[in-house]
Amino acid sequence: MLLCQRFVVSREPERRTKLATETSLKKGDDFVGWLLIPFFLTIAGLIGYGIWESFRVRLVHYKLGSRVLKGDGDLRIVHISDLHMTRFGLRERKVLELIRSFRPDIIALTGDLIPFGKGLKAAETFLKELCEVATVFAVEGNSEVVNGVSQHFAQTLRKLGGHWLNNEAVQFREGVWVAGTADPHWHRDNIVKTLSGVPENVFCILLSHSPDVACYSEAKRANLILCGHTHGGQIRLPLIGPLYTRTKCIPKAWAWGMHELTEKTVLITTSGVGTTRLPFRFLCPPEVVGLTIKPVAPR
Repeated sequence: MLLCQRFVVSREPERRTKLATETSLKKGDDFVGWLLIPFFLTIAGLIGYGIWESFRVRLVHYKLGSRVLKGDGDLRIVHISDLHMTRFGLRERKVLELIRSFRPDIIALTGDLIPFGKGLKAAETFLKELCEVATVFAVEGNSEVVNGVSQHFAQTLRKLGGHWLNNEAVQFREGVWVAGTADPHWHRDNIVKTLSGVPENVFCILLSHSPDVACYSEAKRANLILCGHTHGGQIRLPLIGPLYTRTKCIPKAWAWGMHELTEKTVLITTSGVGTTRLPFRFLCPPEVVGLTIKPVAPR
Protein backbone atom coordinates (compact mmCIF):
# COMPACT_ATOMS: atom_id res chain seq x y z
CA MET A 1 0.00 0.00 0.00
CA LEU A 2 1.37 3.32 -1.10
CA LEU A 3 1.05 6.20 1.22
CA CYS A 4 0.55 9.47 -0.59
CA GLN A 5 1.31 12.66 1.20
CA ARG A 6 0.65 16.17 -0.05
CA PHE A 7 3.29 18.80 0.61
CA VAL A 8 2.34 22.49 0.39
CA VAL A 9 5.36 24.76 -0.25
CA SER A 10 4.88 28.39 0.71
CA ARG A 11 6.00 30.88 -2.02
CA GLU A 12 5.44 33.97 0.13
CA PRO A 13 9.17 34.74 0.75
CA GLU A 14 9.88 34.48 -3.01
CA ARG A 15 7.04 36.88 -3.79
CA ARG A 16 8.31 39.38 -1.24
CA THR A 17 11.82 39.22 -2.70
CA LYS A 18 10.53 39.76 -6.23
CA LEU A 19 8.35 42.69 -5.09
CA ALA A 20 11.29 44.30 -3.30
CA THR A 21 13.47 43.92 -6.41
CA GLU A 22 10.82 45.48 -8.67
CA THR A 23 10.35 48.37 -6.24
CA SER A 24 14.10 48.97 -6.15
CA LEU A 25 14.35 48.95 -9.94
CA LYS A 26 11.42 51.34 -10.22
CA LYS A 27 13.07 53.75 -7.78
CA GLY A 28 16.29 53.52 -9.81
CA ASP A 29 14.44 54.25 -13.03
CA ASP A 30 12.70 57.21 -11.43
CA PHE A 31 16.04 58.56 -10.20
CA VAL A 32 17.60 58.28 -13.69
CA GLY A 33 14.49 59.88 -15.18
CA TRP A 34 14.74 62.86 -12.84
CA LEU A 35 18.41 63.25 -13.78
CA LEU A 36 17.61 63.19 -17.51
CA ILE A 37 14.96 65.91 -17.29
CA PRO A 38 17.42 68.78 -16.52
CA PHE A 39 19.87 67.33 -19.06
CA PHE A 40 17.33 67.43 -21.90
CA LEU A 41 16.02 70.82 -20.75
CA THR A 42 19.60 72.19 -20.89
CA ILE A 43 20.13 70.78 -24.39
CA ALA A 44 16.80 72.22 -25.56
CA GLY A 45 17.70 75.57 -24.02
CA LEU A 46 21.10 75.68 -25.73
CA ILE A 47 19.57 74.80 -29.11
CA GLY A 48 16.88 77.45 -28.62
CA TYR A 49 19.50 80.04 -27.71
CA GLY A 50 21.64 79.04 -30.70
CA ILE A 51 18.73 79.51 -33.11
CA TRP A 52 17.91 82.87 -31.50
CA GLU A 53 21.55 84.01 -31.76
CA SER A 54 21.68 83.07 -35.46
CA PHE A 55 19.13 85.83 -36.18
CA ARG A 56 20.81 88.51 -34.04
CA VAL A 57 22.67 90.22 -36.88
CA ARG A 58 24.79 93.13 -35.65
CA LEU A 59 26.97 95.83 -37.21
CA VAL A 60 30.67 95.60 -36.27
CA HIS A 61 32.55 98.82 -37.04
CA TYR A 62 36.31 98.99 -37.59
CA LYS A 63 38.21 102.28 -38.02
CA LEU A 64 41.53 102.23 -39.85
CA GLY A 65 44.05 104.81 -41.01
CA SER A 66 46.02 104.56 -44.25
CA ARG A 67 49.02 106.50 -45.52
CA VAL A 68 48.35 105.12 -48.99
CA LEU A 69 44.73 106.28 -49.33
CA LYS A 70 44.56 109.55 -51.24
CA GLY A 71 42.13 112.42 -50.77
CA ASP A 72 40.54 114.20 -47.85
CA GLY A 73 37.42 112.11 -47.37
CA ASP A 74 37.01 108.74 -45.65
CA LEU A 75 36.42 105.53 -47.56
CA ARG A 76 33.45 103.60 -46.15
CA ILE A 77 33.18 99.87 -46.87
CA VAL A 78 30.62 97.26 -45.90
CA HIS A 79 31.71 93.63 -45.91
CA ILE A 80 29.27 90.70 -45.83
CA SER A 81 29.74 87.00 -46.47
CA ASP A 82 28.21 83.53 -46.17
CA LEU A 83 24.53 84.39 -46.27
CA HIS A 84 23.54 80.83 -47.24
CA MET A 85 20.11 82.23 -47.98
CA THR A 86 17.19 80.07 -49.04
CA ARG A 87 14.69 82.92 -48.98
CA PHE A 88 14.54 86.68 -48.66
CA GLY A 89 13.53 86.71 -45.01
CA LEU A 90 13.93 88.57 -41.74
CA ARG A 91 17.69 88.01 -41.46
CA GLU A 92 18.35 89.30 -44.98
CA ARG A 93 16.14 92.34 -44.42
CA LYS A 94 18.02 93.13 -41.21
CA VAL A 95 21.31 92.91 -43.12
CA LEU A 96 20.07 95.41 -45.70
CA GLU A 97 18.82 97.72 -42.94
CA LEU A 98 22.26 97.75 -41.29
CA ILE A 99 24.03 98.30 -44.62
CA ARG A 100 21.81 101.26 -45.53
CA SER A 101 22.34 102.82 -42.10
CA PHE A 102 26.12 102.67 -42.58
CA ARG A 103 25.97 104.48 -45.96
CA PRO A 104 28.95 102.75 -47.59
CA ASP A 105 30.87 103.73 -50.73
CA ILE A 106 31.64 100.06 -51.45
CA ILE A 107 29.87 96.81 -50.60
CA ALA A 108 32.18 93.79 -50.55
CA LEU A 109 30.56 90.36 -50.78
CA THR A 110 32.90 87.41 -50.27
CA GLY A 111 30.90 84.42 -51.41
CA ASP A 112 28.46 81.69 -50.34
CA LEU A 113 25.30 83.58 -51.17
CA ILE A 114 23.22 80.41 -51.25
CA PRO A 115 23.41 76.90 -49.76
CA PHE A 116 23.55 73.80 -51.92
CA GLY A 117 20.78 73.54 -54.50
CA LYS A 118 18.38 76.36 -53.56
CA GLY A 119 17.93 80.07 -52.94
CA LEU A 120 18.82 81.36 -56.41
CA LYS A 121 15.84 83.70 -56.82
CA ALA A 122 16.20 85.04 -53.28
CA ALA A 123 19.88 85.79 -53.94
CA GLU A 124 19.02 87.67 -57.14
CA THR A 125 16.55 89.83 -55.21
CA PHE A 126 19.16 90.45 -52.52
CA LEU A 127 21.81 91.49 -55.08
CA LYS A 128 19.36 93.93 -56.65
CA GLU A 129 18.71 95.53 -53.25
CA LEU A 130 22.45 95.76 -52.55
CA CYS A 131 23.22 97.46 -55.84
CA GLU A 132 20.69 100.18 -55.04
CA VAL A 133 22.75 101.12 -51.96
CA ALA A 134 26.32 101.28 -53.32
CA THR A 135 28.74 99.74 -55.81
CA VAL A 136 28.98 96.00 -55.16
CA PHE A 137 32.15 93.96 -55.60
CA ALA A 138 31.76 90.20 -55.13
CA VAL A 139 33.69 86.94 -55.41
CA GLU A 140 32.58 83.33 -55.51
CA GLY A 141 32.57 80.98 -52.54
CA ASN A 142 32.70 77.21 -52.43
CA SER A 143 28.89 76.96 -52.57
CA GLU A 144 28.79 78.91 -55.86
CA VAL A 145 31.39 76.52 -57.26
CA VAL A 146 29.49 73.40 -56.16
CA ASN A 147 26.16 74.79 -57.39
CA GLY A 148 27.72 75.88 -60.68
CA VAL A 149 26.21 79.38 -60.42
CA SER A 150 29.28 81.63 -60.43
CA GLN A 151 28.77 82.62 -64.05
CA HIS A 152 25.05 83.22 -63.45
CA PHE A 153 25.75 85.56 -60.53
CA ALA A 154 28.49 87.28 -62.53
CA GLN A 155 26.03 88.09 -65.31
CA THR A 156 23.31 89.14 -62.86
CA LEU A 157 25.62 91.47 -60.96
CA ARG A 158 27.07 92.94 -64.14
CA LYS A 159 23.58 93.86 -65.36
CA LEU A 160 22.94 95.58 -62.03
CA GLY A 161 26.13 97.64 -62.34
CA GLY A 162 28.26 95.59 -59.92
CA HIS A 163 31.44 93.56 -60.32
CA TRP A 164 31.91 89.80 -59.92
CA LEU A 165 35.69 89.43 -59.69
CA ASN A 166 37.38 86.27 -60.96
CA ASN A 167 41.14 86.52 -60.34
CA GLU A 168 41.10 90.14 -61.49
CA ALA A 169 41.15 93.72 -60.24
CA VAL A 170 39.28 96.89 -61.19
CA GLN A 171 39.64 100.53 -60.28
CA PHE A 172 36.93 101.95 -58.02
CA ARG A 173 38.14 105.52 -58.09
CA GLU A 174 41.44 107.31 -58.42
CA GLY A 175 43.92 105.69 -56.04
CA VAL A 176 41.55 102.88 -54.95
CA TRP A 177 41.49 99.42 -56.54
CA VAL A 178 39.43 96.34 -55.65
CA ALA A 179 40.84 92.88 -56.47
CA GLY A 180 39.13 89.53 -56.06
CA THR A 181 40.17 85.90 -56.35
CA ALA A 182 38.21 82.85 -57.38
CA ASP A 183 37.53 80.39 -54.56
CA PRO A 184 40.67 79.29 -52.64
CA HIS A 185 38.80 76.38 -51.01
CA TRP A 186 38.61 74.61 -54.37
CA HIS A 187 42.06 75.88 -55.45
CA ARG A 188 40.60 78.12 -58.16
CA ASP A 189 42.43 81.23 -56.94
CA ASN A 190 45.44 82.80 -58.65
CA ILE A 191 46.78 85.56 -56.44
CA VAL A 192 49.56 86.59 -58.82
CA LYS A 193 47.12 87.05 -61.71
CA THR A 194 44.62 88.79 -59.44
CA LEU A 195 47.04 91.51 -58.39
CA SER A 196 49.07 91.76 -61.59
CA GLY A 197 47.09 94.73 -62.91
CA VAL A 198 47.10 96.73 -59.68
CA PRO A 199 49.45 99.74 -59.87
CA GLU A 200 51.93 100.52 -57.14
CA ASN A 201 51.13 103.16 -54.53
CA VAL A 202 47.35 102.75 -54.64
CA PHE A 203 45.03 101.59 -51.87
CA CYS A 204 44.20 97.96 -52.73
CA ILE A 205 41.31 95.97 -51.27
CA LEU A 206 41.60 92.21 -51.82
CA LEU A 207 38.45 90.07 -51.64
CA SER A 208 38.67 86.30 -51.26
CA HIS A 209 36.24 83.76 -49.88
CA SER A 210 38.71 82.05 -47.53
CA PRO A 211 41.32 83.68 -45.27
CA ASP A 212 43.73 80.98 -46.46
CA VAL A 213 44.58 83.50 -49.19
CA ALA A 214 46.57 85.38 -46.53
CA CYS A 215 49.11 82.54 -46.55
CA TYR A 216 50.37 83.75 -49.95
CA SER A 217 53.19 86.27 -49.59
CA GLU A 218 51.86 88.06 -52.69
CA ALA A 219 48.61 88.82 -50.84
CA LYS A 220 50.54 91.21 -48.61
CA ARG A 221 50.61 93.62 -51.56
CA ALA A 222 47.04 94.48 -50.64
CA ASN A 223 46.34 96.99 -47.91
CA LEU A 224 43.09 95.38 -46.81
CA ILE A 225 42.11 91.70 -47.19
CA LEU A 226 38.44 90.83 -46.64
CA CYS A 227 37.37 87.18 -46.25
CA GLY A 228 34.61 84.94 -44.92
CA HIS A 229 34.13 81.15 -45.20
CA THR A 230 34.91 80.28 -41.57
CA HIS A 231 31.66 81.59 -40.00
CA GLY A 232 34.01 82.50 -37.16
CA GLY A 233 33.65 78.85 -36.22
CA GLN A 234 29.84 79.29 -35.87
CA ILE A 235 30.06 77.43 -32.55
CA ARG A 236 32.70 78.75 -30.16
CA LEU A 237 33.35 77.51 -26.64
CA PRO A 238 34.82 79.56 -23.78
CA LEU A 239 38.60 79.15 -23.44
CA ILE A 240 38.62 76.89 -26.53
CA GLY A 241 37.37 79.10 -29.35
CA PRO A 242 36.04 77.75 -32.64
CA LEU A 243 35.57 74.00 -32.92
CA TYR A 244 35.98 73.97 -36.70
CA THR A 245 36.96 76.67 -39.24
CA ARG A 246 37.40 74.77 -42.55
CA THR A 247 40.73 76.49 -43.17
CA LYS A 248 44.01 74.89 -44.19
CA CYS A 249 46.99 77.07 -43.34
CA ILE A 250 46.04 80.03 -41.16
CA PRO A 251 46.23 80.23 -37.36
CA LYS A 252 42.88 79.55 -35.68
CA ALA A 253 42.85 83.13 -34.39
CA TRP A 254 42.57 84.48 -37.94
CA ALA A 255 39.21 82.75 -38.41
CA TRP A 256 37.37 85.80 -37.04
CA GLY A 257 38.09 89.47 -36.55
CA MET A 258 40.76 91.96 -37.53
CA HIS A 259 44.45 90.99 -37.70
CA GLU A 260 47.47 93.10 -38.68
CA LEU A 261 49.59 90.93 -40.98
CA THR A 262 52.23 93.54 -41.77
CA GLU A 263 52.68 97.25 -41.21
CA LYS A 264 50.68 97.91 -44.39
CA THR A 265 48.29 94.92 -44.58
CA VAL A 266 45.24 94.18 -42.45
CA LEU A 267 43.14 90.98 -42.67
CA ILE A 268 39.48 91.02 -41.63
CA THR A 269 37.59 87.73 -41.49
CA THR A 270 33.88 88.04 -40.85
CA SER A 271 31.74 85.54 -38.97
CA GLY A 272 29.26 85.91 -41.82
CA VAL A 273 25.49 86.14 -41.81
CA GLY A 274 24.01 82.68 -42.28
CA THR A 275 24.64 79.20 -40.94
CA THR A 276 25.76 75.95 -42.49
CA ARG A 277 25.01 72.32 -41.55
CA LEU A 278 23.51 73.26 -38.15
CA PRO A 279 20.90 76.05 -38.06
CA PHE A 280 22.31 77.76 -34.98
CA ARG A 281 25.28 79.67 -33.59
CA PHE A 282 26.89 79.80 -30.17
CA LEU A 283 28.99 82.74 -28.91
CA CYS A 284 29.53 83.72 -32.55
CA PRO A 285 26.74 86.06 -33.71
CA PRO A 286 26.17 86.93 -37.36
CA GLU A 287 27.50 90.28 -38.46
CA VAL A 288 27.73 93.01 -41.05
CA VAL A 289 31.22 94.53 -41.03
CA GLY A 290 31.54 98.28 -41.53
CA LEU A 291 34.92 99.86 -42.17
CA THR A 292 35.92 103.51 -42.13
CA ILE A 293 39.32 104.10 -43.75
CA LYS A 294 40.82 107.52 -42.99
CA PRO A 295 43.66 109.00 -45.04
CA VAL A 296 46.70 109.61 -42.86
CA ALA A 297 49.46 112.03 -43.83
CA PRO A 298 52.78 110.30 -44.66
CA ARG A 299 55.54 110.60 -42.07
